[in-house]
Amino acid sequence: MSKVKAWLKTPSAMIILLSVIATMVLPWGFTLLHVHVAVRVLILWIIINMGLCLWFGRLMSKHHLQWWLTLVLPALFALMVFIRFANYGYWFVPVYWLLTMLAWTRD
Repeated sequence: MSKVKAWLKTPSAMIILLSVIATMVLPWGFTLLHVHVAVRVLILWIIINMGLCLWFGRLMSKHHLQWWLTLVLPALFALMVFIRFANYGYWFVPVYWLLTMLAWTRD
């Protein structure tokens, strides 16, 4: 149990857990609250997810993390689009990855 607690405090775990929350949990919560689709796209997909991508990239650069962490949020989002959202959501996947990569490579 102590290894799990220690891992949860690492930046890698923070990226993975926040990605799961932002891509898997929050969309279901927005649906349960009957939030209109346009508002969900604006708040969740544009503001929250893009902000997280930029923050993840800076966090990865600061802590010298592995490159594959740039794919966590986009891959989980693509899975959620496949499961439940419209196909236009796939256009956000490369945008999220690109934002993460740009923030990661920024000096």
